[in-house]
Amino acid sequence: MLYPKVGVPIIGKDLLSRYMQYQYERCLTRAGASVWLLPYYMEPEQLETIITTCSGFLFPGGTDISPELYGQHPLVGGRKKDPARDNFELALLEAVTSAEKPFFCIGRGMQLLNVAFGGTLMQNMKTKQEYTHFDIWHISTATHPVELEPYSLLAEILHTDTVSVNTLHHQTVDSLGEGLLATADSPEGFAEALEIEGYPFSLAVQWRPEYMATRTLSQQKLFQAFVTACR
Repeated sequence: MLYPKVGVPIIGKDLLSRYMQYQYERCLTRAGASVWLLPYYMEPEQLETIITTCSGFLFPGGTDISPELYGQHPLVGGRKKDPARDNFELALLEAVTSAEKPFFCIGRGMQLLNVAFGGTLMQNMKTKQEYTHFDIWHISTATHPVELEPYSLLAEILHTDTVSVNTLHHQTVDSLGEGLLATADSPEGFAEALEIEGYPFSLAVQWRPEYMATRTLSQQKLFQAFVTACR
């Protein structure tokens, strides 16, 4: 398959969401994929068609996941949630993993994967962080190191056990979902990457490679490896 079709849930319709969406489309297109944007509202039979038609799926960054989905109450002053997006992406992720399709989760997408497998999230990591993990002013440059687990898919793709990344999150994995492997961590010990043990191609990272990929070849390699798996 020369140009595999990759399904990407729509982030939103406002200008900022469209800008964010473009970053993923650009990286996937550069890697040789054809992108199919997926709206939230679909009938079950439409979801089946998507799973059959797409060769792989990318779950993008965005709003916080509703804490009720992992058994917690929202913190006072927490950020706006999008339950419709939560429900659609969880249903899609379940269908994707059941079909063993390749997938790539980024930012919120990694947190979604953890919640889907029964894990929980730390709603506000600010008091426990050593580095600033929500650094919008350096979105396209590396701001902290990440250590990779040897023999992980991530280490195999990047050919290293250490990488420097950007950061744009205020939440992180707390308890790890069943069947998931934490394959990278920050200096404080926060999970920075997840994989499903024994899955053909599952990759989830907490940082935002779509913003670094233009200047940092190693970050584009993540998209390339994913599209190659889809192909």
